[in-house]
Amino acid sequence: MLEKEKVLENATKALNKEDQPWEVTVEGEKIIASWKWMDATFFSAKEVDNEIKSYKCIISFGKDGKYKETDYTSTKSNYVKYQDGKLKIGHSESAFKGKVMQKSFNMGVGKDNKTGNVGIITHKFSTSIIKKAIKEYMEECGWKKAGLFG
Repeated sequence: MLEKEKVLENATKALNKEDQPWEVTVEGEKIIASWKWMDATFFSAKEVDNEIKSYKCIISFGKDGKYKETDYTSTKSNYVKYQDGKLKIGHSESAFKGKVMQKSFNMGVGKDNKTGNVGIITHKFSTSIIKKAIKEYMEECGWKKAGLFG
């Protein structure tokens, strides 16, 4: 089993790839995989909605060669809509910390704020993609995932 320091030192090189939509960083003694999986402005006949959705998987080291995953999700939305004969402007935010298994696919007419592309845009996301890469790396280093409550 590799020492925790060596696992942290090699994590960004082993886990960051050009073709993947997330980024891995190391902060202190934690490995953080971040994916800003949606950043788009959607248009409809009566609404414009700017939506940002992100996900983080944080790996912390425990005892006896075990590691723990903690998931964070967030959604932020700013919108202007015409409803019930009135113009409404609003903002909403939500966040979650815990264990997440999520797969999502979104499609709509709008602008992808990352690329600037306008038209039919799609965003797809799956927590299992990030978790699989992390699990494989950690197992290569000799670390095992802690149980649900461990």
